[in-house]
Amino acid sequence: MADHTRALQREAWAAVVGALPVPAALVDEAGCVLVGNRWLGVEDGATLLRHNADVAPGLAFGADGATRWRVRPLDKTDDSEAAVLLATAERLHASDHLLRRFFSSGESLFVVYDQAGRVVESNKAWENLLGYSADEVFGLDSWTLLPPDDLTTRARVEADLRDHGRAEPVFQMRRADGSFRLVKWALHFDTTVGRCFGIGRDITDEDRIAQELHRRATTDELTGLANRSTFVDALSEALADGALPSVMFMDLDNFKVINDSLGHHAGDILLAALGRRLDDLAVSHDSLVGRLGGDEFVVMLRDSTVERAIGAATETIEAMEEPFLLHGRSVQMHLSIGISHAVPGADADALLGEADTAAYEAKERGRAQFVVFDSQLRDTVNRRFNVEASLRTALDEDRIDVMFQPIVQLPGRGVVGAEALVRLRSHDGAISSPGQFLDVAFAAGLMPRIGRRVLELALKAGRELIDADRHMTLSVNLSASELGQPDIVDYVASALDHSGFPAEDLLIEITESVVLATDATIPVLHQLRELGLRIALDDFGTGFSSLAHLRQLPIDVVKIDRSFVADLERDPVTRALTASLIDLCTTLQKDVVVEGIETADQASAVEQLGAHRAQGFLFHRPMPFAELHGLVTNANRVAHELVL
Repeated sequence: MADHTRALQREAWAAVVGALPVPAALVDEAGCVLVGNRWLGVEDGATLLRHNADVAPGLAFGADGATRWRVRPLDKTDDSEAAVLLATAERLHASDHLLRRFFSSGESLFVVYDQAGRVVESNKAWENLLGYSADEVFGLDSWTLLPPDDLTTRARVEADLRDHGRAEPVFQMRRADGSFRLVKWALHFDTTVGRCFGIGRDITDEDRIAQELHRRATTDELTGLANRSTFVDALSEALADGALPSVMFMDLDNFKVINDSLGHHAGDILLAALGRRLDDLAVSHDSLVGRLGGDEFVVMLRDSTVERAIGAATETIEAMEEPFLLHGRSVQMHLSIGISHAVPGADADALLGEADTAAYEAKERGRAQFVVFDSQLRDTVNRRFNVEASLRTALDEDRIDVMFQPIVQLPGRGVVGAEALVRLRSHDGAISSPGQFLDVAFAAGLMPRIGRRVLELALKAGRELIDADRHMTLSVNLSASELGQPDIVDYVASALDHSGFPAEDLLIEITESVVLATDATIPVLHQLRELGLRIALDDFGTGFSSLAHLRQLPIDVVKIDRSFVADLERDPVTRALTASLIDLCTTLQKDVVVEGIETADQASAVEQLGAHRAQGFLFHRPMPFAELHGLVTNANRVAHELVL
């Protein structure tokens, strides 16, 4: 009978060894394997320890001289849970309590269940984690410690234990105080002894960290909404499931004004508040809201129609009528919304791109409205794509050209300057005007490259005029994106030095919208003037605060917009206003150039109002440099002949 009991004990120990998730074995005093687990990879009888190895608790080198084993006699315990060697086989017949004593220390949880799932042995770590005493857990139905709705997990674990003898579940386990801890288990069911051995690890804190990392990876930190990757994944999943979702791409109008006037912290508060408002709306539309970054938000209506998306967009725009409260101030904001709707076989990125394009079009049409992406808009996108590709190729192949429109002195109409105007030359020599590509160039961020090429060509042409003994002012336009380049001042200075063109003969033209683009523009204008060149304010009279800026900005020349000239002869109010503008510029010691003159009567009227420099088709259309060179050379010759 004693032999039978000893055999059962040995089988129990073998089950324990088999349940361990590291290489382990039951060995005799000589280090020969009696029972090894699946992690060990050696046969029974193999020698694991060196001859005469110390089998006291601690570390010992293996027979191969390299492997180190954790030696743990069955009647001893320590705090380590590293690789385990069960030794001293002659003591297997010891007390039944050895099993619990062996696992009584350390952080790993150990428990033994009978075939009905009742606890028959457990260690202190298991009892302490759950807050029960050994007497309370003995005979306890282990399944009662799981949440009542976790029947699926129970069924799966029981099936794995029955079919394979092993399972590695993760359980929410109820503690004595009613709270739950998340435990990862390695379970082994030994049919010989009818026991299930479990070794567990509390991963509650690890799970919380993992959940936080997942939250940060999938949500926008500022608003708590889905981030770009999460939104695209959800959209892709909906499309893969056969749904036909609609996407609303939303861009906050004039958000930059908030950042510039109230600060970025106020901007963040506004974005967070907008995110909450959009999320509240999403509840009624069964939709997903995400933030792509900056002031760009997106909404997916999972299984939608265009009509439903239009209704949601209309409701969203109406919801923006309620002002936001920022630092005690009531702020009214609006959204431009682009809508795209999926067709069978649609791609998530393409669908998002179409909505983005439609939102851009909505902003172009006046903001605070929505645009649905359709075939006409697709044609527009294709045109922009083709134009952008042509622009990039033209830049790489040096096919950016410059035409020059002369500026004349009244009344004699002698040429005193010229404005450099960009043109795009195709491979067959055809010339494209700015209206055919500048909008695309701005949107694609190509203006800095284009502008620098125009400046280089203009300065080169100016140097050739000087070499031909003809000095004149050359005007070059700079956009907001060009002025925003951190090295723009150094670049202009370098271009002047390289060309040899006098800085005082260079006129940089900007529009009022360029000045308003950012607070950093005005310091850049002052730095440019310090190079010796002059600044012209183009299209003057079209901005809402031109008069205020005229006195404050570092401006030398004012170019009065053509819109005044068109009505100059028949509208007394326009004539009076133009006269006032010219008088104001004269008082402020600003030179004046009137643009857009197309008739002799307009030229006469402008001269009568006191303006002495003009530009327009009446005098000269934009021309290639060779034609300009011939024009000024002939003028020099005629002047020379008159002097003689």
